[in-house]
Amino acid sequence: MSCHHNNIFDDTTFEFPRTGFWLVHIFGACFFLLLGMRLAVRRAPLPIIAYRLFKLLR
Repeated sequence: MSCHHNNIFDDTTFEFPRTGFWLVHIFGACFFLLLGMRLAVRRAPLPIIAYRLFKLLR
């Protein structure tokens, strides 16, 4: 015997996102961060240090 509860959020856009959703957003945020660091390198010394730090971490 199983107990099934109807959830009004099942199969809607309000349902908790799956792993793929989070992966896309995490990689997208990293991409924009690195892209922004590349563009900021020409303008200020502090982003140069941060850019080099992120480059070393990869």
